[in-house]
Amino acid sequence: MTGPLLGWMLVVLGVGVAGGNLLRMALVRGWARFEAAAEAVMGGGMAVMAAPPTAAHYGTYSTWWAAVFAAFCLGGVALSVRHAVWGGLRYLRHGGHVVIGSAAMVLMTLAMSGTTSSPALALAGSSGHGGMAGMAGMESVGAHGHGGLAEAAGSSGGVLAWRVAFWALAAYFVIFMALAVRARLRGRDGSRPAVAAGTRARHRHARRRPSLLTVPNARLAGHVGMGGSMATMLLMMAA
Repeated sequence: MTGPLLGWMLVVLGVGVAGGNLLRMALVRGWARFEAAAEAVMGGGMAVMAAPPTAAHYGTYSTWWAAVFAAFCLGGVALSVRHAVWGGLRYLRHGGHVVIGSAAMVLMTLAMSGTTSSPALALAGSSGHGGMAGMAGMESVGAHGHGGLAEAAGSSGGVLAWRVAFWALAAYFVIFMALAVRARLRGRDGSRPAVAAGTRARHRHARRRPSLLTVPNARLAGHVGMGGSMATMLLMMAA
């Protein structure tokens, strides 16, 4: 039961990521809405990818899923370039998370096998095991034959290179998740706007409204859920 249970836990995280970013889409405008939309689609994709009943069907249509995530990746590149042109190279990181997240989703999608097809990206090599043990759609190439990029990744060197890439992406998401929590605790995510002295005095005794459904909280929930689920799935696929 470990495999299906973990799969359903990842489904819950993916749905939470999608829900949190859909909420953020309703609260923000401009390019921030694009970022929220991209992360919402990633969360939904992870939920479908991890759910035992739909994992194999996800792999069957992996080309279409990969195309969607690749489009978001290109949009993230455009976002980063736009911020860099307007604010300098130090703003190049804006949109970078969308680029890395979308690229990770493309790689994980290509590593999924379908109901009758082999994965385009084989990580199992000659070991006969494809990570994500216990979850449908992540079977070895030997069980389905060779397809797409499987032959290119079939050598031990190629498999090791792709596994290192997956491990590096998993480490990125763990670090990103920790930095998101740290920024939220220190109020560096825009959650503590400056208040004028007169305005502060005038609203000192005003009734406080619940601040749970705010953009910073929705962003934090989405980033923590995405970081945890992405890192888990990447490590399982590279195992």
